Amino acid sequence: MDAAKDILEHLGVNSIAEMEVNENYTIEVDGYDDLTIEKIGEDRVSVGHYHISRGDLMSDPEVVFVVDNGEWKAVRYTQHPSVFS
Repeated sequence: MDAAKDILEHLGVNSIAEMEVNENYTIEVDGYDDLTIEKIGEDRVSVGHYHISRGDLMSDPEVVFVVDNGEWKAVRYTQHPSVFS
């Protein structure tokens, strides 16, 4: 969560309250899955790496946080299994 906060601050977002619901930022780094940080509710933020597998969007992983008074608390963790064809 500290890394996600640092990335948002680097992008000029100092607080989740400044973001609109569904507002997101995707960071691309060669050799890694894209990292997306998205406000998914008034007090919820999703931070996840995503890739496409057989046409489906897969998280590897995604963590959802509830943000309360600036404190991020993890409430859900999702990681789809790797499938190789």
